[in-house]
Amino acid sequence: MKFRGIDNDIEKVLITLYFFTGIIEIAFQMYMNIYFQYIIKPLEFLLLLALYSYTSPIKNPLYFINLLFVLIGRMFFISNEIGVVRFALIFVFFHRIIEIYYVAKLTRINDYIPPILASIPFLFYFLYLVSIPDNVMVQSYISLIIQIVLIAALSGIVLSNYLSANNKKDIWLIIFGIMSLTQTFVVFIEKFYLSDLKLISFRPLALFLNTIVCFSFYKFVINNERLNND
Repeated sequence: MKFRGIDNDIEKVLITLYFFTGIIEIAFQMYMNIYFQYIIKPLEFLLLLALYSYTSPIKNPLYFINLLFVLIGRMFFISNEIGVVRFALIFVFFHRIIEIYYVAKLTRINDYIPPILASIPFLFYFLYLVSIPDNVMVQSYISLIIQIVLIAALSGIVLSNYLSANNKKDIWLIIFGIMSLTQTFVVFIEKFYLSDLKLISFRPLALFLNTIVCFSFYKFVINNERLNND
């Protein structure tokens, strides 16, 4: 009991440090040079890495690989240069593929028809969002469509899992799905509808949502690992 109490305390400390680092990252984005994020962003992911390493009974290499792709993609996204952003999209693509596979594996999908059907509304919704603006280049459309297909597929898996009679208790997967959708929506609105309004920036909100997304995915993974390990 004593060691379990110590373990819980260390876990709480790591979680507190993770969110505190996320708050600092948002503050740097709002009030300081954004290039400070090159320091704070890796720290945030290192804390999440330490948290998973400390609490996971399995320590799945897939989680570490996925987190690495997320970190590299986010680091590239700090810059607004088109060439750098394209590199970011490549890493985000592989991150999303791994994430979809990971979620499908942990939720033990036997029938892929419900997730496919559930993804269709999300697919049409985001395709509609990017079809309205007339300032998107053709090359950007290709990357966007790929990202839309992937987020729609992930959302379809989450929704079909929630609607399943036996899976309504997986609250962290639901939070992860909702936050991922919200983050994608915020990024799309800022990039395609508010790009000319310099006084309005959703980047702090996107950073906050990203912190929640990463943590909720961690909780979903760790809860399933503990359940399967019992």
